[in-house]
Amino acid sequence: MAVRVFDGVWYLPDESRWGDGRVLAFRDVGRLVVGEDSLEFQGKKQRVVIAGIRRISFGRQGRDFINSWVKVEYEAEQKPATAFFADGSLLGWGGLLGGTRGILEAVKHLARG
Repeated sequence: MAVRVFDGVWYLPDESRWGDGRVLAFRDVGRLVVGEDSLEFQGKKQRVVIAGIRRISFGRQGRDFINSWVKVEYEAEQKPATAFFADGSLLGWGGLLGGTRGILEAVKHLARG
């Protein structure tokens, strides 16, 4: 399987909520690299490597009622964790034009069982 790279990806480490005080729909923006058995997100603020993925789903999340997100559920330090990704290219229009579905298709193989 070839490595897939997505630029301009929005990242959230957890679901956004109305009372969280954040203005933006995302926490960081950067590059998502989809490998054979893991994901790597390199943002402007942080780097996240995700392995041990249990479940992948797609849909709206939290207070963002416009964009669909790829939700990745995985284990980090033997605890359940989540990460959300969306195509943020074209000032966010990339996701609405199918870019986030492209991310979903690229990561589907990583879910166990």
